[in-house]
Amino acid sequence: MQYRLNGSAIKGFEKGAVITRTEPIKLALIFITTLLLSRVTIMVGEGDIVGISPFGIAFLISIVLEKNQSKVLTASIGGLVGYFTINNMLKDGFVYALIILFMLGYSLLFDKLKKRISDKQMFAILFLSYLVYGLFISNYDTGVNITMAALNTLISIPIYYVIRYGIKCVGEYNTNYFFNVEELISIAFIICLMVAGIGSFSIVGISIRNILSLAIVISIAYVGGATNGATIGIAMGVVVGMTTGDMISSIGLYGSVGLISGLFKETGKVFSFIASILIFLIISFYSNGLNMQGISEMLIGGMVFLIIPKKFLKMLEIEICADSKIEKINEEHLEQVKEEFSNKVQNFGLALGAISTSLNNMSDNDKLCYKNKSTGLIENLADRVCSVCSNCNRCWNREFNQTYTAFQVLLKDKEQGKHTFPSELEKKCIRKSDLIFNSEEIINILNGNEIIRRKLEEGRKIVANHINNISYNLDTMVTDFKRDVTWCEELERVIRRELNKNSIAYKEVFCYTDKGGRANVKVSMEKCSGCDYCAHNVLPVINEVVGSPMSINNNGCRINPNNKDCYIVLEEMPKYKVVTYAGMRVKEGEEHTGDTYSFGRLDGGKYMTLLSDGMGSGPEASKESKATVELVERFVEAGFSIETALDTVNSIMSMKFEEDEKFSTLDLSTIDLYTGKASFIKVGAAASFIKRGDKVKKISSNMPPFGLMDKVLVESVEENLKGGDIIITLSDGVLDVDKDGVGDSAWLEKYLKGKGNNPRELVEDILEESKKINNGTIKDDMSIIVSKVHAVY
Repeated sequence: MQYRLNGSAIKGFEKGAVITRTEPIKLALIFITTLLLSRVTIMVGEGDIVGISPFGIAFLISIVLEKNQSKVLTASIGGLVGYFTINNMLKDGFVYALIILFMLGYSLLFDKLKKRISDKQMFAILFLSYLVYGLFISNYDTGVNITMAALNTLISIPIYYVIRYGIKCVGEYNTNYFFNVEELISIAFIICLMVAGIGSFSIVGISIRNILSLAIVISIAYVGGATNGATIGIAMGVVVGMTTGDMISSIGLYGSVGLISGLFKETGKVFSFIASILIFLIISFYSNGLNMQGISEMLIGGMVFLIIPKKFLKMLEIEICADSKIEKINEEHLEQVKEEFSNKVQNFGLALGAISTSLNNMSDNDKLCYKNKSTGLIENLADRVCSVCSNCNRCWNREFNQTYTAFQVLLKDKEQGKHTFPSELEKKCIRKSDLIFNSEEIINILNGNEIIRRKLEEGRKIVANHINNISYNLDTMVTDFKRDVTWCEELERVIRRELNKNSIAYKEVFCYTDKGGRANVKVSMEKCSGCDYCAHNVLPVINEVVGSPMSINNNGCRINPNNKDCYIVLEEMPKYKVVTYAGMRVKEGEEHTGDTYSFGRLDGGKYMTLLSDGMGSGPEASKESKATVELVERFVEAGFSIETALDTVNSIMSMKFEEDEKFSTLDLSTIDLYTGKASFIKVGAAASFIKRGDKVKKISSNMPPFGLMDKVLVESVEENLKGGDIIITLSDGVLDVDKDGVGDSAWLEKYLKGKGNNPRELVEDILEESKKINNGTIKDDMSIIVSKVHAVY
């Protein structure tokens, strides 16, 4: 059964559903706005002319021009209600009702005729409505009537354009559009009119209009600064002053409150509120308008400001303050750039994954090809021996199946190392010796080719595995890249200001937080003067701004040799620092040690120690251990995970092990300098020790050395370190001094308990003690790395 539903119908339904949900909210806002604007009265005189109220009519004209009859009808009802509530304040109050009805009817008529309405037509209707009302209802003289109609129309025209402009600007809310001063003023004008439309409504003698006016002025001043605060304050003073007849005092009061609140925005909401109270009291006192009612209204308005959620104020700041919107847009652009870069890298990773899969498939194809080589071997053997034999026609034409099967048996036996000869060939073959010799030669060639094929297959597998690991780690690095960097625009702005204040010349400042949530500041400067200028001049300023101790990262001051420009990266100072000392002794009779070590700080606030022991001693062992340490070090520095680095080294050492059965060990430890958390990974390595006072803790693992397993299953031992802890990392040549207890560390644990905490002394003492226990000889390479953890703060 077909229901005749298509995609466009469904899309149309969804769109209609969205409109249905949002339309009531828009209509309600239009109703409230028209009602409030209709209640705003300009006090222009006394006696016969009490006041005029053109704002509701101007707003209605703006709505009519949008050609949405639901909005026009809603605005008309709101206007009628609003003008009805202030009819007693207007001499000719019913003229506004007449204007609304004329405009509503005109709009409905033109909508039915599907004709366009212009603002000039609306002004003409407005003029004619005043003219008709004055002629037939107010009974004005013709000259007076025309003059009054023209004046009222002329007053409404500029108000209409301001309101129309403001409505257009409100439509740009929550977009990346930058509002200029004129647009902000037009929006502020509408807001002020709505507040003024509340009128003289009060609770216990306290004016709601004044409370909201003060709350709005303080809020906008707080998020937009002194300029926007003074602007909204003056606008509010003008509008409220028009309705109360005291414009000068209102402008002075609200403008001053907005200005002072904006000036104190950097001190926070509470101090900004206190500053606005003080200026309110001063202005009120000198204008002889200080009373408890005004003070109460100011306090309540300030309390309203204080309870406004920060999230709402932040949204308002983004729309009002150009710097905040620029920050938001720049963050979005940065995210887009990161996303674009990430997509390209991920696509490259997918391509590498496809290459890895293709290489693996090639290995599978080699196996299939090998299974189908028997026919080619038989043909090769027959060409060598049978092609010149007189019995060829008999064997391969009349007795093909028997001969073919016999050749298969012969080649299979030779491949298995058997020296038998098939009985079928024994009966009829006249070239037995040639057949045996050539079959053995073919099998030898086949075995040689198979060895080469297997090595190629293993090489392809290793390459495929490496490429697959690179693909996986590219994806991991991209994920880290997406979340690692968060731009800190506000901190950057403050740092720029402080550097300028301290007369420090710079080219660029970039502030961001890493994945650990720690602040990083990159400062580029022209022609660094050297002599620790960055540490003496720049670092103290950054420390004061950030509020937490900062330090120059381990790269130090980087200088461009071409133009002598330099840059430094300052990061939050780690809680711990590590001091390390290492010592080695070469096996007696050897010139080169088979051990290699490395230690130092990594990016991201970690400290890494590496110790590798190549199998045996001498130059070969040294090459293996150096390669192991260098590969792991390079991979980790490049951003790859430790697991990937270990897998790569293991794959390379596996090839080496198959060749001459040599392997190497690795003792790797990392310390998080911010948390003190240490991680120990031992690939066939000897035990390590943590010395805390007189207590010694042994760290060991059962992982095999590199090259013995196809894949490294990483076993990590985690420990939490404290200031003063000592970490002892050593090779098996230090521990294995007792032939009866290889790997026994009891002697060293006992020895460490009574020793001090100086890394250099510990290294030298342990080496001497090990040599002493071994009767003064060094039977294997000995290496020791001692690291001491210091608490910085």
